[in-house]
Amino acid sequence: MGVPARESAPDGQWAVRSITASNAQKVYTCPGCHRAVEPGVAHLVVWQEDAMFGAEAGLRDRRHWHSNCWRGRSYKYR
Repeated sequence: MGVPARESAPDGQWAVRSITASNAQKVYTCPGCHRAVEPGVAHLVVWQEDAMFGAEAGLRDRRHWHSNCWRGRSYKYR
């Protein structure tokens, strides 16, 4: 799965890791659209690197996003 990419956004510094369709084996709820990220669907795992309670807290709070939802997010999902 490799090293996550780093992204800067108005709401912080983010680590973004791509998950291939063959590695996607569980159902998750996308925080962008609140729909299921189904097994077999390529998507992103995202966590905040500059989380208020530290990097470990950010990693614990990671979320699985549809790629399009992450790219089109409005920073109002919290």
